[in-house]
Amino acid sequence: MTLVCCVCFSSCIAQAASTVCLPQDFGGKADGKNLNTHAIQQAIQQCSQRGGGTVQLSPGLWLSGPLQLQSNITLQIDKGGTLKASNQEGKFISAFIGQPAKENEAFIFASHVKNIAITGGGILDGDGEKTWWPEALKIRGEVRGGNKKAFTDRFPGVPLANGVPRPWFVEFNDVTGGKIQKLHLTNSPMWNIVIRNSTDIHVSDVKINNPVTSPNTDGIDIVSSQNVTVSNMDIYTGDDNIAIKSGLVNGTAAASKNITINNSIMREGHGISVGSETANGIGKVTITGVTFLNTENGVRIKSARDRGNTIGPLVASHLTMTNVTTPILVTNSYSGQAGAQGHTLTQPIKTAPVTASTPKIKGITISDLVATKATYAMIFSGLPESPIHDVALNNIKIDARYGVQARYVTGEGDNLNISVKEGLTMEKGPDATLKLKRGTD
Repeated sequence: MTLVCCVCFSSCIAQAASTVCLPQDFGGKADGKNLNTHAIQQAIQQCSQRGGGTVQLSPGLWLSGPLQLQSNITLQIDKGGTLKASNQEGKFISAFIGQPAKENEAFIFASHVKNIAITGGGILDGDGEKTWWPEALKIRGEVRGGNKKAFTDRFPGVPLANGVPRPWFVEFNDVTGGKIQKLHLTNSPMWNIVIRNSTDIHVSDVKINNPVTSPNTDGIDIVSSQNVTVSNMDIYTGDDNIAIKSGLVNGTAAASKNITINNSIMREGHGISVGSETANGIGKVTITGVTFLNTENGVRIKSARDRGNTIGPLVASHLTMTNVTTPILVTNSYSGQAGAQGHTLTQPIKTAPVTASTPKIKGITISDLVATKATYAMIFSGLPESPIHDVALNNIKIDARYGVQARYVTGEGDNLNISVKEGLTMEKGPDATLKLKRGTD
């Protein structure tokens, strides 16, 4: 009986893999004029009813509203093909990390499914510049001009740092076994790839391209997910290139852990960030073989008293950074402001009671890093009630305007070469026991 079941199972898998469903069979046209939402969704449904398969989009321009993937489906956008978001029917809704996932909050949405993929060598175009960015930029300008009510009155309960809520581009929610590979994503409405509450997800060989002025266009957001691998990426965005989060304190999400990022390029953007929403914890993050060009940060860990938990271990190695403002920034006193705040980070912070949301950062190991044309070499800013623990720095060479700033942190470093143009190589604030040994050039 067991043998028969195995044979049947293998046969079903082979049949699903060989099934190809075409939107053309349901009236779809890749002519840049026809709205293909129904045709593509019907092709997905057809493959699903057959046990799974590939929905193939041939070369051409496919316009579509929001789509929902189902289990055992591969959405294949062939090279020369573009799948472009269209809000002609007004079906899109805004997404927010503090709310449960909903259909139509992402252009390509997958929820409570397994064994899915988006691939093919083609292009995903989110139509962000025309449809979604103008209002977000307008409200951002009003807020920066001092009118915060332009945002808070319209989006109550949404933090200013989130930006104006809009649809996400691709969202995997509660997905087990998913792949996104061999694609070019551009013009995203907001966050590009969102992986939340998911397990065993692989993102590889994807180019994400949004101008640095595009609002809140995070490259990849990994939220409360486990066993996620990101490799061979080229990411150019207007916000975090990659962000690893685990939600806010009012949520019921899980920790993010076993996250691997390797062999990738981060261009412009805010670098690779852990946080700031870390209320359910972050565990075991590995970053290796990454190049950063003109980013605001290299590797950044950020949390705060209202959104923390245990964060670490994080291991980062073999990193190259050019014209990165702050190559290493670790803080659990994050204020929501971008970048370093001058030399104020060596000043004392008033102690607060330890609560369930107090961030606890520990086990940060960074090695084999070379950074040139930096502004701040490294920043470590803990809390008096919760210092950053167990920092290990090895084989690091940084050319920066200012040196290391540290407060409420313990750790050590070996073979460090930090060249500064102004001030001290290291400025210590209160409770900074960061022992760094200089290496030889």
